[in-house]
Amino acid sequence: MRSTVAEISIDNLKHNLSMLRKKSGNAEVMGIIKADAYGHGLVQIASFLRKENVKILGVAFADEAVALRKSGDNGEIFVTIPGTEYDTELYCAYNIQSSVEDINIVRKLSDEAHSRNMKVKTHLFINTGMNRDGIDPKNALEFMEQCKSLDGIDMIGILTHFASSELEDKSFALNQLKIFNETVTLLNENGYHFKYIHTANSGAIANLLESKFNLVRAGISLYGYMDYEYLANKLNLKPILTLKSKVININKIDKGDNVGYSLNFIAEKQSKIAVVPLGYGDGYHRTLSNKAECLINGKRYGLVGTIC
Repeated sequence: MRSTVAEISIDNLKHNLSMLRKKSGNAEVMGIIKADAYGHGLVQIASFLRKENVKILGVAFADEAVALRKSGDNGEIFVTIPGTEYDTELYCAYNIQSSVEDINIVRKLSDEAHSRNMKVKTHLFINTGMNRDGIDPKNALEFMEQCKSLDGIDMIGILTHFASSELEDKSFALNQLKIFNETVTLLNENGYHFKYIHTANSGAIANLLESKFNLVRAGISLYGYMDYEYLANKLNLKPILTLKSKVININKIDKGDNVGYSLNFIAEKQSKIAVVPLGYGDGYHRTLSNKAECLINGKRYGLVGTIC
């Protein structure tokens, strides 16, 4: 049995969810569990969040949503990245909510849903400056007009995504929010209303009170991490993962001796080198070579040599 384990603290996860809910006020918290819940375990994290009454979960791709359905999850699941024509059957067969940006794919979704005598729930993605996903705001009204005649579509949400909500300089994010608000107002004035309006990612939950609407998307923050420490402190987050292993060997080396591949560490003095059975095959990235630290009996030691 491996001596290397990743321990997940459910208590810390519960704490983070509580802090995010407190910061989000009346907005519902969507738990983002894409990429295997950021490496913490898709099904296990989803199961916990459902028990904590998280009504809607977010993933990146349809196959992640299918995996959740096959695990027995029957709640709302939203795919954040707009799908392709190859996903239309999955959205309908597994009752998955899709973000949309391409009217041709929306038509295919509608046709598939119509053939199953159902409606597929969708969210309109507005590109306000991230320039990755979504439609031009100027085209939003025309897009909705085209969707109006599609009887297999139920457009329940509208969203955008911030490019810089984590920065102390909020000017770019506030301009994105201004564009989004103007777009929603225009659509409302023309009779289009949405159950879910969401823009806030983790950075915005901490840093942009104006962006919360009635749904927020809590991703990396759920797991206790943020791009900037000051944001983690604002939310009072606790990391939920602890990576543990054991020392399996100690080598005594002399000044000038090498440790590991590529001669990337040469001892400057006589040293003891502890060997730990943990490497990039476990996700411990090589870029941490000669940079990371570990705790052994509560004392910090530097990692030396190339991670193998």
